[in-house]
Amino acid sequence: LPKLKMVKLKQHREIPPKHIIKSCTISMTPTGKYYVSILTEYEKEIVQKEVQSVVGLDFAMAELYVSSEDE
Repeated sequence: LPKLKMVKLKQHREIPPKHIIKSCTISMTPTGKYYVSILTEYEKEIVQKEVQSVVGLDFAMAELYVSSEDE
């Protein structure tokens, strides 16, 4: 960093290989410590779940909700 010179790094976790760094935010505390927050982006696989059972709900003023199973 040009204005800060060398900065110590305490890395809490590795950035996975397929993650793309989108932005970094540098913050300074009142005590003079600097922190960097890194925003990453990655493509996540969408896993389709199999629907096992479905319940339909209808609004009914007298009983609030009525289910498709007459509850």
